[in-house]
Amino acid sequence: MLKRGIILFNRELLECYLKERLQLYFGEGHRSHPIQEKEYQAIRRKVELYNKRNISLVKVYGNLDVNNIWTDQDVTYINYTFHTRYFLKQTDLYFEEDQHERQIAIENNEILYDIPFPIDNQVENFELEEDDLSENESLDRNNRYNRFNAVKYAETWWDGHNKEYPLYANDCTNFISQCLRAGGIRMVGMPKPGTGWWYKNHSNSSYSWRVAHALRRFLPSPKTGIKAEEVPSPKDLTLGDIIVYDFEGDGVWNHCTIVVAKDENGEPLVNAHTVNSRKRYWSYYDSSAFTENIKYKFFHFVDDFSNPPME
Repeated sequence: MLKRGIILFNRELLECYLKERLQLYFGEGHRSHPIQEKEYQAIRRKVELYNKRNISLVKVYGNLDVNNIWTDQDVTYINYTFHTRYFLKQTDLYFEEDQHERQIAIENNEILYDIPFPIDNQVENFELEEDDLSENESLDRNNRYNRFNAVKYAETWWDGHNKEYPLYANDCTNFISQCLRAGGIRMVGMPKPGTGWWYKNHSNSSYSWRVAHALRRFLPSPKTGIKAEEVPSPKDLTLGDIIVYDFEGDGVWNHCTIVVAKDENGEPLVNAHTVNSRKRYWSYYDSSAFTENIKYKFFHFVDDFSNPPME
């Protein structure tokens, strides 16, 4: 039976456990049993990635915010947000950040489990239609992409929710679409959900606005008004460009990010939602979703304020 009223929990136990988790980045301590193998391997890959990039991990800080807490049959459940900041050094110092929504269960001062907050990983069922945009809305070459505004939006909202838009369990594409809109990309295709790229309100938008697989198809379309061309290398990208990911390599594109900076080797650093990330290395080698079959698409926007509009 659910117990109501004031619920006390051992915060010290939780903080000690999370401190042990952070120590794993420095090869200190032992892996606690609540840390799942998949997440433990992701931590090891992150450290390996720093070493390959000749980056020194100077310090890791973690901050815990409890969002919800309840008990049921003597088990205490806690939904919490864990914000991690990694202080890194190449020639100069910079930091990478991520923010995880998680749930932990505690009984008799023992942690039963600690898992990512439940996320629906199912790919949304949708049918993409052939673009049938009218001649008036098909091309507008005076529509330019303002990279500064797109990156500014990505930096402002990487760890937050702009309530002008919905928040999805899988929020990566919705977030990237918001960035592109902030950069001035013109919406087309309304009201057909399988056509174009557009947003009207919380319950009415195109598939390409909120589904990575659909956005990947839309970006290189000649009818976007701004040309997004696929380039062969992440080093060909610049700030405000987009990367799309197929983690399993099965032809279904699952995730997307926006380039907000570059490291000293010219490699992109990206922001993203779902697992909120800031200045994360573009490859996602340190993700628990990473597989050896991962595939990428790199999209560079051709029309921006550095180029004159095409006649």
